Amino acid sequence: MNAAAPMAAVSRRICLLILALAAGPAAWIGQLVIGYGISSYACFPATAPAQISPPPGWSGEVAGLLALNLACLILSLLGAALAFRLWRRPGAGPAAGRTRFLAGCGLFSGLGFALAILFDTVPILGVPACWAIPT
Repeated sequence: MNAAAPMAAVSRRICLLILALAAGPAAWIGQLVIGYGISSYACFPATAPAQISPPPGWSGEVAGLLALNLACLILSLLGAALAFRLWRRPGAGPAAGRTRFLAGCGLFSGLGFALAILFDTVPILGVPACWAIPT
């Protein structure tokens, strides 16, 4: 039996754990940063803010924001699913306890950030894109 095979399996499992832990927060950060850029460009297309809400041509930005949020939601849920799969995998010894703990953290992280992304999606449909100050 090759001695490098168990080490490769351990390093693969650690990489999967890191991916499962990071998927939810990374998706939420991407949704916030990219979504903010898209929506702010629609409200400030030049040096002056748009005077009407929603500005002309805003429908494309709404579709883009919804697509972005859906992609980030899927990424976060995929991270949670990977964490759940790793959490259910049988094992023995201290490495199994570490794997189960980190996989559980990844599961809660993925589901929590998926819920945050879902809550951030609702205002796209119900809140005006740009606030107009009456003059």
